[in-house]
Amino acid sequence: MTKIFIEAEDKTTPEYNFLKALINLHFPTKDVDFTCIGGIGNLFNETNKNQISQAQEVGEQVLILIDADTVTKGYGFEKRKAEIDSNMQALKLSVPYFIYPNNKDDGDVETLMESAARRDLHQVFFDCFEDYERCVSGVKDKSGEPLYNTPNLKGKLHTYMNAQKLSNKLRRKLGTGDWLFDNTNYWNLNAVALQPLKDFLTSHLI
Repeated sequence: MTKIFIEAEDKTTPEYNFLKALINLHFPTKDVDFTCIGGIGNLFNETNKNQISQAQEVGEQVLILIDADTVTKGYGFEKRKAEIDSNMQALKLSVPYFIYPNNKDDGDVETLMESAARRDLHQVFFDCFEDYERCVSGVKDKSGEPLYNTPNLKGKLHTYMNAQKLSNKLRRKLGTGDWLFDNTNYWNLNAVALQPLKDFLTSHLI
């Protein structure tokens, strides 16, 4: 058994469903259980620290998957890595961890999702959406500040899936965070950008 701690609030989130689809495709024989921590700030709280220690004591593998975020958000890969290492040292924990998107650059799990989106099949959507982003972000108020908010990456990918012609049954899944990651019409879980995460999982899943 491998327990994977992820930032997601719960199992009705795109992050959980993305990882579940990735593991089901590439590691179908592995026994994996996800623990959703509800944000990076909870990673080393008393509850999660105890769960990590207890799992390791009974011989379970524990992994952590976490966003690097960006410098503009106050973090980025280097700062995130330093913080995790410092906390583990202080708490006397040793847990393999992977920092999205590739264990070296700034970004988050949505960066990986965007890399897996089937741009080759839906280039028109992305061209139109990115034209919209450029147009809206260029509108300023009297003080020179942007007049409108533009969607973040999660919003962009949510719009990508909501724009698809789906049956009612499939469309209902979108509301549960299941963005149909196992459907090759919309996602390529063999994308090159996913290889660092796949390599990490190959090395550590038991």
